[in-house]
Amino acid sequence: MNTNEGRNIKYGCPVEVTLRRIGGKWKSVILWWLRHNPKSFGELKSLIPGISSKVLTQQLRELEADGLVHREAYREVPRRVEYSTTSFGETLTPLLELMCEWGKNQMPGFRFGFLDLAGLRVLVVSLDLGEPLRIELEPCGVQVAIATTSIQALSTFDEILPQALIIDTGLPDNQAYALIRQIKDLESAQGQQISTIALTASASSGDRRQALRSGFQVCLSKPVEIAELAASLASLAGFLNE
Repeated sequence: MNTNEGRNIKYGCPVEVTLRRIGGKWKSVILWWLRHNPKSFGELKSLIPGISSKVLTQQLRELEADGLVHREAYREVPRRVEYSTTSFGETLTPLLELMCEWGKNQMPGFRFGFLDLAGLRVLVVSLDLGEPLRIELEPCGVQVAIATTSIQALSTFDEILPQALIIDTGLPDNQAYALIRQIKDLESAQGQQISTIALTASASSGDRRQALRSGFQVCLSKPVEIAELAASLASLAGFLNE
């Protein structure tokens, strides 16, 4: 944050200070998505469907200049860049959570604290997370099918034709990555995109990098926060489109 610049500006109300940092249509949304886990540019673009690449780039640069977001460029091929909140940016998390709750209260489409995802078909592939996620997601209206192996997942996929997949990368024998490759082949054959979320061991693990390179749209670290998972599904599957 440019403190000298801040001292030179005269504010009539402290709210102006906050709005100068996170005002506008997208900055608060970006910070909300970064509050728990780092995200790549592509993840943010997928999770915020209404934002253009140009505007997202500009907003991230401004957030970085104000010291709210950290940009990490890794010396890898292909190039990898991730964004995360700084310790200063994290001080805004309580405000962002209050904004989120206030917004929910204004929208009749929310029930049980989450957007109504009635009709969304989701396949969860995990050894131990399937049933807990079913219990959490079904009140949102999600139709949840569970598989514990890649073979079972492909069979279930043909039966229910899911709109979204949640795959635990902790499956043995790299089954998660073999499965996502097969799903990508199915996408090409069907001519439609299936929303894909990877559940990784941690936000900073190499597992996350591998998941994104393998074709997952979004990575969430375990233990997954159900509010973020539901919001991710809503964004990726188009339930937020007007």
